Amino acid sequence: MQFRRTGAPPDVVTTIMKRPITSEATRLAQRQANWALTAFKRFSSDRCSSMAAGIAFFSAFSLAPTLVMVIAVAGWFYGDEAARGQVFEQAHQLIGDDAAASIQTIVQNAHRAGERGGIATLISFAALAIGASATFASLNTALNVIWPATESRWSSVLGLVRVRLVSFGLVLGVAFLLIVSLVLDTAITFIGTWLLGDSPYVVVTNVLQLVVGVAVLAGAFSALLKFLPDARVAWRDAAVGGIVSAILFSGGKKLFALYLARAGTASAFGAAGSFAVLLMWLYFSALVLLLGAEFSAARGEAYRRTDAAARDAAAADATARDATAHDTRAARPPGERTRDD
Repeated sequence: MQFRRTGAPPDVVTTIMKRPITSEATRLAQRQANWALTAFKRFSSDRCSSMAAGIAFFSAFSLAPTLVMVIAVAGWFYGDEAARGQVFEQAHQLIGDDAAASIQTIVQNAHRAGERGGIATLISFAALAIGASATFASLNTALNVIWPATESRWSSVLGLVRVRLVSFGLVLGVAFLLIVSLVLDTAITFIGTWLLGDSPYVVVTNVLQLVVGVAVLAGAFSALLKFLPDARVAWRDAAVGGIVSAILFSGGKKLFALYLARAGTASAFGAAGSFAVLLMWLYFSALVLLLGAEFSAARGEAYRRTDAAARDAAAADATARDATAHDTRAARPPGERTRDD
């Protein structure tokens, strides 16, 4: 007598086993897509394009003092010429020769103004510090719209002092990141040349420099989103916004350089062409940072709602269990006792 093995075919069993995993992955993907879509909606409803225009305006007039301080701080560690060369090389790559030359002239004039000595130097340094922090102060106002504070942690005077101190600290942070970027670029180039020489695989060095650059930018943007708003921002939320901003910034600067090369925008504005290009670049940078902030805020809000719902469900479940246990004890005969009693 032969017994035939019965049961579901292997493919059906595999499908049944994978179904919970697939549905969980689908829910997770939908959750991520929902808060990402919310970020784009909030980007429009918060009028981020208008706020970016204001930030670009303040940035254009505080760019010179900011760069003077960044170059001065970075020059203490890496040398003035190296720091200045790195800054202006990046400017040439981003906004073209004419606009970069204008920035270089403005920075040189601001630097000469601070070399007069005596009280004039102190006044110049104070003006540089206030001017350099103006951009971050305007950015603080925009981020408070995106990340509204649920409770007031500072008085009006202390809040103003805090914004200026944090802004000044972020200027120093930019200088530190410039130093890190210089050191890493030099180290990667040296190691790549030493290991690969003239090999075609030297492209690996370029890819590594790109990855390191994006990582440094992500760290800088994450720090901005963490410390500049008045609201309490979790590091994981700030990191999400920082990564989004860094990727968009790194990709966008290539497209912006290509656009300037093809469109001839500078010549269209005549004598103001260099300043127009600079404003366009600052406006794009502000848009990218505010979009990253919206991603950060949307993720934080979505996960806060999910965590609150989970806590409410757990509390309701615990209350229901307690009520059931109480009803069970109340339904026992008067003389009956159990281990729980």
